[in-house]
Amino acid sequence: MKLFFVIILLAAFSFSLIIGIDILMGLDNNGVIKKALNPFRVMEPAEYIILIFFIFFFLINVLRDYLNKNKGNNPTSN
Repeated sequence: MKLFFVIILLAAFSFSLIIGIDILMGLDNNGVIKKALNPFRVMEPAEYIILIFFIFFFLINVLRDYLNKNKGNNPTSN
């Protein structure tokens, strides 16, 4: 429960920091909220490539762990 509270607290702090910095930079309030709620609208193409790269590595690690777990559970029949 503490971990959940800490995660929510950090997310709320990050969200408020993003909104605060955008308001201090002079952006309009509508644009600030849209940018904070949908960060993919303001990403550059290189950032999309890096995001896809990280997702790809995450999926490879999950698949590798799954295969290693199943490989260890199957008894050999001789």
